Amino acid sequence: MGERNTVILGLGLVLLLGGCVGRRSINYLNDPSLSNGSSKLFENRKFEYRIQVNDVMSVRVMGLDDATSRFFNVEQQNGMINASDAALYVNGYSVDKNGQIQLPTVGKIKLQGLTVGEAQELVQRKINEYFNNATVILKMVNWRISILGNVSKPGAYLVYNNQITILDALAMAGGPNEFADKTHITLMRQSERGVQALYVDMSTTGVLSSEYYYLLPNDIVFVPTLRARPARLNLEMLSILLAVTSTGVLLFTAIQNSNR
Repeated sequence: MGERNTVILGLGLVLLLGGCVGRRSINYLNDPSLSNGSSKLFENRKFEYRIQVNDVMSVRVMGLDDATSRFFNVEQQNGMINASDAALYVNGYSVDKNGQIQLPTVGKIKLQGLTVGEAQELVQRKINEYFNNATVILKMVNWRISILGNVSKPGAYLVYNNQITILDALAMAGGPNEFADKTHITLMRQSERGVQALYVDMSTTGVLSSEYYYLLPNDIVFVPTLRARPARLNLEMLSILLAVTSTGVLLFTAIQNSNR
């Protein structure tokens, strides 16, 4: 009876430990070529976003007299700029189907296909034709990304910066959970022709040199759940632990028989 209980206990321990192995998550940015005390350069392949139809732009013109300034700039009663997301969207300038925005006095300006920096320079030149000593500040209002799937805090996030990496985005969402598969993170990117989807492997340093390392407005990042890998790891560890347990049971039985 003692031997039977020992075998059952051993098998139970194997199953318990085998189930825990599947909880092991894959590390970020593995690279065998990296070593202590040395560094390695990963050159960026940054893809710069170009303004598309339906983008919303915030355009502020500084240095104007109070009367003219009210045509361009949204202000609160206390004179402070209303920086709420809703107000920026409602009072922003939407890029119409022809790729243009409509500014007071200046008229229509085509921004589609330009980077934000190029768009600011173009608007500045147009403003200079009508006003002296005016300074244009142009920003995107709809600069947001969505992080979905097996992360701690999925949702849509506004970006208050000119650039954000996929690592930054995952950090904003609290990072992947322990069952997340970092080797097949799906990136969905909007374009004029449709939606581009691809896998991003975050388990190696190769992503640091990828053109998809930096995210663009309206990108969607989906983190899937680890499936086949835990099962395979469990089977490998299960066979090892079963062999060790069987050896222990045989040894225990031999010791008991010798004592008789």
